Amino acid sequence: MRVVIVGAGIVGLCTARALLARGAADDTQVTVVEKGPIPCPTAASADHHRLIRLSYPDHPGYARRIAEAFAAWDRLFAELPRPTGHYYADRGILTLSQRAGDYGDRTRAMFEAEGIAHQAFDSAAALTDSFPVLEARNVASGTLSRGGALMANRIITDLADTLRARGATLIEHAPAIAIDPGQGRVSLIDGRVIDGDLVVVTAGAGMHALLPAMAQDLSYMRTLIVYARPPDDLAEAWEGAPCWTDLGGDDDLWGMPPIGGLPAKLGCGAMGRTDPDDGDRIATLAEAETLMGKYRGGFRGLDRFSLAFAQANYWMLAPGARFMLRREGRVIAASACSGHGFKFGALSGEDIAEAVLAPERFDDVAARMAARDGAEAPAGREARA
Repeated sequence: MRVVIVGAGIVGLCTARALLARGAADDTQVTVVEKGPIPCPTAASADHHRLIRLSYPDHPGYARRIAEAFAAWDRLFAELPRPTGHYYADRGILTLSQRAGDYGDRTRAMFEAEGIAHQAFDSAAALTDSFPVLEARNVASGTLSRGGALMANRIITDLADTLRARGATLIEHAPAIAIDPGQGRVSLIDGRVIDGDLVVVTAGAGMHALLPAMAQDLSYMRTLIVYARPPDDLAEAWEGAPCWTDLGGDDDLWGMPPIGGLPAKLGCGAMGRTDPDDGDRIATLAEAETLMGKYRGGFRGLDRFSLAFAQANYWMLAPGARFMLRREGRVIAASACSGHGFKFGALSGEDIAEAVLAPERFDDVAARMAARDGAEAPAGREARA
């Protein structure tokens, strides 16, 4: 079988890995084409690190799949050249609540309903005693659960090298401009044409242009990220601090402490935008300062943090913030992002490979990736990395 994968983000590369493993390298020819370098700085997957977490209050099906995701990462890390600690920082995930019904409160209720292990904190004092980086104004409660930071660019770089060593063909700086589902044909901007028995499209924000009919209900999103350094006198307090998925309230504040020499990473889902201009990839100083302001009252000494850099990340949102898998002719289109895709990257690659190699199970795989095993959650953003 000849499989062409369009898009060398984490899902595309993990699909290639799983195809070579399950199809046997001698029987499966895998070609991956990427519009830029690998990792590509404009891809949704590209960043220093991404969260993996259990806090899915509105999508408990994904919380249940996280155990599978961790197992899939363990399988992948065993194949990469460096120790697991090079690719994953196990810091735990802190989720705070300011009032009944907010994200943190719903997360705790979901943990209790699903029997998910967590440590509960019932006051701001208990939280600040345990986590001295917090200022925790107006915070009522919180939870600490399993999770941490997947070192995204390190994983992608070493996975790409591993795939090359196993016989996969990775073509960089080669934007696809057209895909023919009937022929299984990918046309590149430089005039090359690549034919496959099957084409898997994991092109993220590029899917609208390549497969407009299959991607018509996907939304183009822009999220802002700021990296900032805490002051030196708080360095000890930040040593070993957890990642976080919410600090309470309505701003969707998520992020990571300083890890491996990197500054703290501060995200804000409330500053995300739908259908941005593709040229609007430069985060402005005004945007960075606005985001930093939203963290006031959350961390001690925030006014003394020094801004390192800011970036805008583009990604695709599927209905209900679920993952999407569709097929037309010789093309399988996958949108396994919706603002929370990297943490499932290794598992999504194994899922998609199953759909490729066992087409009779395609519908079951699509339902599994969409976590459709419970009540439907309302459509919305799930931009907590």
